[in-house]
Amino acid sequence: MIKDFIKNQIRKTGMVRALEMDNEKLKIQINNLEKINNLEKEKLKAAEDKLRIVGVKDQLREKYKYLNPHKLDLIDLAFQKIIPNADSFADLGGTWRVNGGYTFYTIDKYNIKSAFLVDTNINDPLLSKVNEYGNVTLINDNFGENIAIDQLGELDAIFLFDVLLHQVKPDWDEILKRYSTKCNCMVIFNPEFTNSDNTVRLLDLGHDEYLENTPYDKDHPTYKSLLENMNEITNYDSERILRDSHELWQWGIVDKDLYTKMKDLGFSLQFYQNLGNFPDLKNFENHAFIFKKD
Repeated sequence: MIKDFIKNQIRKTGMVRALEMDNEKLKIQINNLEKINNLEKEKLKAAEDKLRIVGVKDQLREKYKYLNPHKLDLIDLAFQKIIPNADSFADLGGTWRVNGGYTFYTIDKYNIKSAFLVDTNINDPLLSKVNEYGNVTLINDNFGENIAIDQLGELDAIFLFDVLLHQVKPDWDEILKRYSTKCNCMVIFNPEFTNSDNTVRLLDLGHDEYLENTPYDKDHPTYKSLLENMNEITNYDSERILRDSHELWQWGIVDKDLYTKMKDLGFSLQFYQNLGNFPDLKNFENHAFIFKKD
């Protein structure tokens, strides 16, 4: 029995060391990729400087100056470097605060034949803007549900900007799985959790730690009693309790788990950038990714 115990301990130790080695390999790979991508960004900047001579770049960026410039850079890198012949994409959850801005920027700049915007918050300004374009289809539904996914054909790219951390039932990793069969490239911008080695469900951290790790007003009555009301039906979705609402921050996703999931789905990391801390949240950083199907 002692021999068996020792063998088991040796085996477990070997597994831990193997995981540690995998993590180290991932860190090295990401560091190397960052170096390569910095060179690629310099090349892209040089190309964009040429465009500025005739004012093309400046005019378009001026038109969309209300959007996050890092996300615009991410779109440009994808469509100029990673998938230069792409002519179709879907923007998932692209309404909140921007009314489809990233969709329209991409259409204005690239030769797009077919674009989809999938969201539960389709509003009048967005509907009005879509009428100016003939190649945009709006799908007014939860983009995690099959009823929405089934309306999409084969696409070159999927945009997932600040949405993965909200997804529950299906969870963020299941979302990636469902869309992995629909596209060749995933363009992701997401607040990533840095205070854990593994992805965590934020609501499981407890009331105080949840509010410490989310951008909500701690003194607002809604959030003071948030965990007490977790099983109540939400005002904006009669089929979901508050705990399962995508309106809330749900996940602290770590890079390792996102990378591993995409690798399992047959995608390789083409671009990675750490853009620093999410405003006022010490345990979250904005990270940018481009994954392409192998």
